[in-house]
Amino acid sequence: MDSVPNTVCTADSEGMKPITLTGLVQAIRWHRTGIAMLALFVAVLCGLLAIAPGQTPGTPLVVAAHVLPPGTPLSADDLTTITVPPEAVPDGAYAITDDLLGRPLSVGVTRGTPITSAVLTADALTNHATNEVLVPFRVHDPDVASLLRVGDQLTVVTSTPEGLMQTVAEHIRVAQLPSSTSGGLLSSGTTGGALIVMAAPREMARQLAAVSDQWLGVIIE
Repeated sequence: MDSVPNTVCTADSEGMKPITLTGLVQAIRWHRTGIAMLALFVAVLCGLLAIAPGQTPGTPLVVAAHVLPPGTPLSADDLTTITVPPEAVPDGAYAITDDLLGRPLSVGVTRGTPITSAVLTADALTNHATNEVLVPFRVHDPDVASLLRVGDQLTVVTSTPEGLMQTVAEHIRVAQLPSSTSGGLLSSGTTGGALIVMAAPREMARQLAAVSDQWLGVIIE
């Protein structure tokens, strides 16, 4: 019986070249390995697509849907929910808009700002440890009031009948800058002046409330 040759020949532009059977077997093995690797990659990719339902993993975060002035009672139209990485969620944040409906803001916020307990009036307007209460009053000049920011420390003054300046309250804190639907931020509509809300110790708040019907001025400390 004739023996089986262990070489085959291939043709190219330079003529016939011998290829050993061992080399041919190795080429076939490499070809099969490449196909197997490709199949494995496709299987892994399909698996990842199957377990990802199209939602970005993360934590829900309630943010402002548009610019909101101080004093705004939050409504569903004012809020939207986004998804962020857990490490990007600030302290005091909210994940559900229903928890915020009707709550007023103590400061103005821009679109996309996370709504946290720090910007809500009911959470940190007064310091109960120092017996603070809230007292509203009007300043004579709305332009002066427009310079104020929540957290500013003020001295409130008034004029005596003799034309002298009298200090009503010192070192009290701006707690809220309400807005009016009729006159805009800090405006009081037809009353005149500008309304601000202060956090002050109870006794000082009484003194301020007693002269709230007078024209008052403020000194920003």
